[in-house]
Amino acid sequence: MTFPWARAVRAAILAAAGSGIVVAGSMATGQVVAGAPVVAAITSAPMGVPVRASTVVCPGPETEGLAGVSAVTGGTTTVTAASAPTTVLHGLVNPSSGELAARTLPDGPALGAVTERGRSITGSLTGNVSAEVSGSEGLAPGVAALQTWLRTDSDDRALIATSCQVPRDSHWLLAGAGDTTRRERLVVANPGGNTLTVDVTVFGRQGPVTTTSNSRLAVPPRGRTVVLLDAIAPGEQSPAVHVVSTGGVVAAVLQDSWIDGAVGRGSDDVGSTPPPATEQVIAAVPVSGPAMVRVLVPGSVEAVVQTRALTADGPVPLPQDSVVRVPAGAVRDIAVGALPPGTYAVQVKSDQPVVTAAMTERRSDGNGPSDLAWASASEPIDTLAGTPLPSVTRAGLVLAAVGSDAAVEVTKVGGDGATTATEVAVPADSVAQVDVTGAGAVWLRPIRGAVRAGIVLDLADPGGPLFSVVSLHPAVVMGTEIAVREIRR
Repeated sequence: MTFPWARAVRAAILAAAGSGIVVAGSMATGQVVAGAPVVAAITSAPMGVPVRASTVVCPGPETEGLAGVSAVTGGTTTVTAASAPTTVLHGLVNPSSGELAARTLPDGPALGAVTERGRSITGSLTGNVSAEVSGSEGLAPGVAALQTWLRTDSDDRALIATSCQVPRDSHWLLAGAGDTTRRERLVVANPGGNTLTVDVTVFGRQGPVTTTSNSRLAVPPRGRTVVLLDAIAPGEQSPAVHVVSTGGVVAAVLQDSWIDGAVGRGSDDVGSTPPPATEQVIAAVPVSGPAMVRVLVPGSVEAVVQTRALTADGPVPLPQDSVVRVPAGAVRDIAVGALPPGTYAVQVKSDQPVVTAAMTERRSDGNGPSDLAWASASEPIDTLAGTPLPSVTRAGLVLAAVGSDAAVEVTKVGGDGATTATEVAVPADSVAQVDVTGAGAVWLRPIRGAVRAGIVLDLADPGGPLFSVVSLHPAVVMGTEIAVREIRR
């Protein structure tokens, strides 16, 4: 028999799902009188508690799973997962037992598990699969995972790095172009147990794009769906994509792969950028060649958009198009490649909500192979953020502070789990850079103010440049507990 108070508690739990909310039920003692109305009531103010379960989802090999299209072979897709070390959680959560585990979806093998904070898991993905990384009990707060793909030969050579995501029901993805030899692959992964309907809206230079019937996707339970963006909105020069799921949450990435004639120009993924807002910040934009910032105005009113670059010495104007008008529903690409070579943050302010991302290229001398990277905007880090790091030639952390000074504790984790912490000050409207080469993971905890952060990964290769950019997003650490008890009337 299901009591009315149980249904009420269940409703509260469902309403809290996906929001970091924990519902604690408390039963009053005494006899239940048959026929007496019984309801659930919140008995105290919501309180912050460490989460007891957390999950991030990695998209898996992006070129697998396309009907009638051969997968790109010769590369290796790797997932590395880590939990924040105890030192960075001091004062936030108390150490306790738990597990960090990674496995392939839908029903693939486990990639590994650890029960000690600061340790990592690494595994390879093959085929049309995604990966789920879960933390439980004491290892639930502060979970992060990174997916990488590397190939150093052929026209498909590239270094791709993308953060695994907390699933959600809405994703904004900005990447790609309309060149005939350029392919954008949309990957949507469903960690839940039911088939989900996902609607894909595409915006372009002229506004919302008329899409084909392929814009409504069915994503199988604990599975994924991969589709070419050209099958939804063919030939769009500056695509921006909004993915909305019904009935559950998903992870989504958009991969941009470019072969210019017979010359490989690289590939990269872009993950979800923050939802529309009047200010967006892309924390790490390395400029040493062609580069641009893509801006979408998804609303119904034209926007006046101001863009500037942030350096270690403060803000600098763009060489051109510092202020532009962008029509309602349209996309504008703003060139930033004329900036002096260096790594910047880019701040975009608008009188209407916008979403943004940036693309940069690194080209060889002459017409040799090159690589490209996409970077999404990111949210201010208010509690904790971090990521595992791959083995590369150089890894550079970029910290950006907007509006006021900030300071952050940067903790590098070695392969043996040992930690080294450094306090880094970031002046207002500026960036600071920290070399994190050789670390197995890096974690950030704000001391004062708020920062955005990104990491530039460089891999030396005789065949030409290889690089990628990872935008850091806040890790899930705390939830909200709501105490509930039954009331008899």
